Amino acid sequence: MISAVALCCALGACAHSLNIKDYPAAPDKLMYEVDNSIPLATDASAYTDNGSRGFRGETYITLGRDEAYPGSGEGYIDKFEYELRRLSPDGIKVMQVYVYLIEYYNTDIPSSALEQLRDYLAMIESKDIKILLRFAYEITEGQKTGPRTKDIERHCATLKTFFRDNLELFNRTVYAMQMGMIGLWGEGHGSAHRINTGKVIAAVADMTPIGTPIMIRTSEMLSEVPSEIESRFGLHEDYVIGYNDPWVAIQTDSPYYGAVVNKCKHSVTDGEMPWGRANLKIDMLGCIKTCVDFGFTSFSLAHNYTEEGVYHLKQWQSEYLSEDTLKENKFPYNPALLKDGSISVFDYLKYHLGYQPVASNLVIGQDSASFMLTNYGFAAPYGYELKIYVDGNIVNPTASQDCNDLVQFSQQIYTVPYTCGEISIAIVNKRDPSDCIRLLNDIPFTDGRNVILTGATN
Repeated sequence: MISAVALCCALGACAHSLNIKDYPAAPDKLMYEVDNSIPLATDASAYTDNGSRGFRGETYITLGRDEAYPGSGEGYIDKFEYELRRLSPDGIKVMQVYVYLIEYYNTDIPSSALEQLRDYLAMIESKDIKILLRFAYEITEGQKTGPRTKDIERHCATLKTFFRDNLELFNRTVYAMQMGMIGLWGEGHGSAHRINTGKVIAAVADMTPIGTPIMIRTSEMLSEVPSEIESRFGLHEDYVIGYNDPWVAIQTDSPYYGAVVNKCKHSVTDGEMPWGRANLKIDMLGCIKTCVDFGFTSFSLAHNYTEEGVYHLKQWQSEYLSEDTLKENKFPYNPALLKDGSISVFDYLKYHLGYQPVASNLVIGQDSASFMLTNYGFAAPYGYELKIYVDGNIVNPTASQDCNDLVQFSQQIYTVPYTCGEISIAIVNKRDPSDCIRLLNDIPFTDGRNVILTGATN
């Protein structure tokens, strides 16, 4: 068992100084009123088929074996397909994938295992799914076998070459990386051997292709990330319960809490609840606050949903948030998605996890046009850029086209030269140009472009 002291230190609860870079706080309300000049989607016409955001599933592959979770005896492809079927009614477009390297904990990763991984990524790509990728070794407390720091560094060097040689496949399938590698399930604690966290941070950053966000488990680990690469790192909060506990990434009463959540809103952050079978107390509003504060991009439906019964996330399909409650708690929300002034907790999370850009406030002038994008989601469309087309030709707006700053509650007005013709916008993944965001507007979406004006003449 892990001692209470060791657990607190591993999970960032020890009371000592953290080194967290200052980032601007996100707005806590909208600055401008949103009109209906570009028709808004409603609760009846909304969709959740954008990638790299939303509820996610969870699956596993153990390299060197035809096995999902180590020791499970279940085939890894069977497990993936089962989870995809199980969660397909929820419109899952994201899957967390644990890649277990325990077969090679003290030796090289052979070419056969890398071929297995490449085939697995190709299979995932064929399902039109994006994945949150984590490598890990150890699975149970008291395990005697596990990597040492030098083993992890050697494996990271091998994986760096693998990712470089398969970069297009990687970019089409992996939306973010979790550092993993250390300890039980790659969560940074319970390792068989003492691991040099700083060396692993450097090795994982080096192996991960540039432009790919990386998440780390605790605020303590985040504090160790060197300043020259810290912009690539966010957190994954794997113990969302809605109140303080030694397992959470950072205590809400920590003097560093504000700095950590500000940082997270300018990176990619994800989370999950404990397994439902743990039968833990869960504070519903506290859980939502965690999702909002950290700016979650995705949230696990593998945990505390329907894995072995009916748990909190399933129950929250019939628990509702009123507009007054949303306002009182300063939770971002799209009023067009409310029905009779409320929304179920489940649907609130489903629609607001990650980005939710909406176009509005279209104004046609004498020789220009302008419109506004409002992000109703928890997180920015991280890694995407805006492209604006007038009469089929790309034009440059007056505002930045990088979407990383379109954080929660953010609004941006774009003005372009215009005399006549169709206006459309594409929000394109910089690493995967085939991945384009569909606005939550009731407008045509064709070839990755959102048509905000079908054609007009001054």
